[in-house]
Amino acid sequence: MYSTTMNSVVPGGRVGPFPPLTAELRTASLRATLDRTRPGQAIWLFAYGSLMWRPCFEHAEARPAMLRDYRRRFSIWTAHARGTPERPGLGLALEPGSGHCSGLAFRLAPETMRASLEAVWDREMATGIYSAHWLRLATDDGDVTAICFVADPAHPQYAGDFGLDRTAEIIAGASGKLGTCADYLAETVAALTEAGIEDAELGVLLSLVNRRLSRDAK
Repeated sequence: MYSTTMNSVVPGGRVGPFPPLTAELRTASLRATLDRTRPGQAIWLFAYGSLMWRPCFEHAEARPAMLRDYRRRFSIWTAHARGTPERPGLGLALEPGSGHCSGLAFRLAPETMRASLEAVWDREMATGIYSAHWLRLATDDGDVTAICFVADPAHPQYAGDFGLDRTAEIIAGASGKLGTCADYLAETVAALTEAGIEDAELGVLLSLVNRRLSRDAK
């Protein structure tokens, strides 16, 4: 079992690496998710983090959407994409909780739906930190039921809640194969702003991260 406490990110600590799911397990997860659909049902996907600004799928439609009784939080470790085992970053996840989470609902293009979902599963279900749920989203054009990737708190990649200051400290100091954790946060806030969505907590977090980066650059 990997440690998921703040001690994991002090000098000398280490997080991960997290073993990948096998292709067979990812395929079984996708099949089980699609088994809960009706023939001819439109397939929607809820994006609340990097899928908004770096999608890996074809889509026929995109709408701003709101998921009630869930929150977006930096609560999973990234020890490869946006961090390292020695200095991990944090990634976004959905978690049940009071309030709501706003993002984008994508309706997948029917002719490329299977290939799109396989690409999403390869990316989002790489380690099994998420569970795929069908959840109801509110949009200006009516409610839709969409695939939503929700954090599994029992998974070793789950980090929990560090509070804004400690989260900002971790994000400001992390960088990995895909770039800095700070850029990941900034891109997410920019995508939300472009969609006309305000997330006050992420805005505060970005300000804290930028303040740390500015201070460290002096």
